[in-house]
Amino acid sequence: MQTQNARRVGSLFKIPLFLDPSWFLIVAWITVSDGLQWQGRWGAPVAFSAGLAMALLLFTSVLLHELGHSLVAKRQGITVNSITLFLFGGVAAIEDEPKTPGQMFQVAAAGPLVSFALFILFGATVLLAPLPGGLFGQVASVILMRVASLNLTLTIFNLIPGLPLDGGQMLKAWIWKRSDSYLKGSHTAAKTGKWLGWGIMGLGAADMLGLTRALNLPYIGGLWAILIGSFMLRNAERYNQLADLQESLVNLKASDAMTRDFRVLPAGESLREFADTYVLAATHPVAYFAASDGRYRGLVEM
Repeated sequence: MQTQNARRVGSLFKIPLFLDPSWFLIVAWITVSDGLQWQGRWGAPVAFSAGLAMALLLFTSVLLHELGHSLVAKRQGITVNSITLFLFGGVAAIEDEPKTPGQMFQVAAAGPLVSFALFILFGATVLLAPLPGGLFGQVASVILMRVASLNLTLTIFNLIPGLPLDGGQMLKAWIWKRSDSYLKGSHTAAKTGKWLGWGIMGLGAADMLGLTRALNLPYIGGLWAILIGSFMLRNAERYNQLADLQESLVNLKASDAMTRDFRVLPAGESLREFADTYVLAATHPVAYFAASDGRYRGLVEM
């Protein structure tokens, strides 16, 4: 996803990096919500600064996640046009799909592996590294542990087998490998993604209606879950439409796309004869080909 309003802010490994305007909204939302949560504990200046640090570390993790996909794709010789950070995270715009199921699986798995490695790194830093004492050490410990848990959540969520998630790409590669049909893998993973999108939207609606609270079930995210579910639903539908188009093109022959409304004329025929016989006729085809010695010599379109 790279909208027309996205702005380039640099590049990593020669991959252009873009920020969508919606990215600033989610950074502000995380900063304010976390700042309000920590304000009574540390005071407003420290709390909101910690909220901003939390937001930036989270999106650094998202960026590294997408960079994992991109670098594996580049290693396979695939061009990566850009990485864009936006409201729902990030996306790498890869020019071509991998050529084999194995390569597709590797590209898809790279992102969750990076997120899981970040979970280990941040968690180990809190548990094993000697952080400074006092307020700074306390704030750093809370932020790093929170980022670690969010990276674990990002890993698990992205492994759910439905497009457009990484798990959907992995499912697509697995079905492609088992069935020897790229299109079957695409259709199955897209349909799974649509069911997943509807499911997340339903859980979000249940949150907003108070059903999860009444049934003593965990809170999913309310309106945020509905937005994420609708985003997944739209993108899964696009994958399914693309697979339908690819399937149609595979079943078409070149002759199906060509017109049969033409006439082949002798190249030696005079223009007078051509005009009298064909141009002045009441009806005529859309094109005339001049041919001699078994080869086409020219074309007149009507």
